[in-house]
Amino acid sequence: MSLSTRTAAMSQAFSVPASPRTSTSHKGRFGGLMAGLLMLGTLAGCTTAATGGAYLLPQTTQAAAQRSVAADAPLLEVMPVQLASYLEGGSLVYQTDDITLVQASQNLWADDLQDMLTRQLLTQLKASPAQPLSQYRIADTSLSGLKGARLSVTLDRFIGRHDGQSVITGRWRLRGVDGSVLEEGDIQTLTPLTDDGYPALVNSLGEGWRVTGEQLAREIAKALPTTGDAS
Repeated sequence: MSLSTRTAAMSQAFSVPASPRTSTSHKGRFGGLMAGLLMLGTLAGCTTAATGGAYLLPQTTQAAAQRSVAADAPLLEVMPVQLASYLEGGSLVYQTDDITLVQASQNLWADDLQDMLTRQLLTQLKASPAQPLSQYRIADTSLSGLKGARLSVTLDRFIGRHDGQSVITGRWRLRGVDGSVLEEGDIQTLTPLTDDGYPALVNSLGEGWRVTGEQLAREIAKALPTTGDAS
């Protein structure tokens, strides 16, 4: 099942077309944002650019639920989020046209991007009230040796784009205890930037990842066996 999502200011939160449409009311802003991103590209390529930054993904405002899960409850393991190789360099990345990606030279992630994405996804899945997900023990794969359902997520885009949106695309797959595929699908989350510059891009990516996590929790909950069936 595909996750196709446009966040925040978009009136339809999910199931948007693959090709983004810019409404008339956003046209002026997006034009400015495009210019802003292009300006960032100029700065990134300039060795004399005065300042850069190191950024963390914004923390989700969703409080972790006080879970009361039985010790023998079925387990859902969350594997580390896998990234396309060009996203592993520690730089923020933006797309300046249909074929060109630019890795910022002075605006970097302050922590390992894979770790930040995995931690936030775990937090959101643990906080989800969706049934039967909320009755599962949820852990990263450090609990290897225990058998459980397993979620894997691969991202091929986690970038800003010239049309003034951040773009998150990839695939997810949920396997059962026996290794069979319970459900899988695409991820596509588009989130408008609300301002120019790298902080706005980071905030947009953070919001996109939060929405992606919420939608993943709902889709996983639909596919997981009930706790009685999973035991």
